[in-house]
Amino acid sequence: MSRVALLAACLLAALPCAACQGGGATRTPGMAAASAPAPMRFRRLRSMLDDAQGDAARGDAARLRGRGPSLSSEGLALIKATMPHDVARTDVPRYLEGRARFGDALKRWVTAVESGSDAQLFQALRGLDDATRGWVDAYLGREPETSI
Repeated sequence: MSRVALLAACLLAALPCAACQGGGATRTPGMAAASAPAPMRFRRLRSMLDDAQGDAARGDAARLRGRGPSLSSEGLALIKATMPHDVARTDVPRYLEGRARFGDALKRWVTAVESGSDAQLFQALRGLDDATRGWVDAYLGREPETSI
């Protein structure tokens, strides 16, 4: 089974469970300020994406491809994790939609790492970065900066 097929199977298995997770309302809507840091669960991925963006800015596709497995496994771990308990009830639909969008971007990333051109790889990285930012914004209750 290819990595893309395995990733797709894992995504399909993880998403129905995520919809069943409770989203406790321990925050009030709009409580998160735009300057709030990324939640702990996203910080490692954020750091990895920042390093990958540096590679892309230098045009170093070989090094970027080398980051593929670690970025993919970190992203998959986030998708498989349960929904955090502190997602406000009003933010749950956006959180789940953000996770689905991130999953689609992760599939495009894996495909580009395995068989895509350098241009496709750089484009997939931008898409993964945008999807991550959108998912974090939904988690924090921020106004959407990108369409989810």
